[in-house]
Amino acid sequence: MTNYFQGFFWFLSRPRLYPQFTRLVLRKLSIHHQSFQRSEVERWCEERAITRSEAVAKITGKPMHQLLRDLYPVEFAEAERKKEQCPVQMGGPTEIDVLYWVAEHLQATRVIETGVAYGWSSLAILLSLQKRPSSKLISTDMPYINRNNDRYVGCVVNESLRKYWQIIPMADREGLPRAMKQLPQIDMCHYDSDKSVEGRCFAYPLLWNALREGGWLISDDINDNFGFRDFCEKIKQKPLIVRSGNVLYSKREGYIGLVRKPPA
Repeated sequence: MTNYFQGFFWFLSRPRLYPQFTRLVLRKLSIHHQSFQRSEVERWCEERAITRSEAVAKITGKPMHQLLRDLYPVEFAEAERKKEQCPVQMGGPTEIDVLYWVAEHLQATRVIETGVAYGWSSLAILLSLQKRPSSKLISTDMPYINRNNDRYVGCVVNESLRKYWQIIPMADREGLPRAMKQLPQIDMCHYDSDKSVEGRCFAYPLLWNALREGGWLISDDINDNFGFRDFCEKIKQKPLIVRSGNVLYSKREGYIGLVRKPPA
């Protein structure tokens, strides 16, 4: 009960997040009958999983010779320092090498991502986008409830990269339409926010419709539920599944999914 009231007052001080609060309350009140177990989702992922190096080779046609942190040691040393200074614990990195090399392969200039936290994925994408002066990354992010991490969102991204970046501090339902008004067509997108089936069912179609031909939709933690699998079946596209979790970046284990938009 204490956590409930803390959450209520946290939302109360953030009017821009009132719609998301309403959705979360309704979601808690509703009963969801799920026809699968997490083990089934993970088995589906594991049967198809490849390594990050294999994924990069499949996408770019070239082997991945270096990790991103080895390509940009100064930037990552600064990022690690800022992370250690951050008083709020947030989510760990995703497959940042994959994100970087996909952006490089596409020569991306228009990217949308959902979910920022420390900003590791943002950093990876921006390190590629900085090479193309007209580039822009728009990120939507809803701060962690009751964690007061608002001011620390994206803290590992250095100042020199921020001119290519805009954060919309809203939940996806409000933030994504705003992002797409500015970037109606995108080269790639990275989904790392609301991991519920409902969240994925809302965001994936929007991002897919905005994606240019040949662009890639990348989604984190697809082993949480069958939302990603079902979306790929609906659009009749075969995804790449990457086994994630690396001691160099994070102790977290899971899977990310990538799906390419084919020519019309």
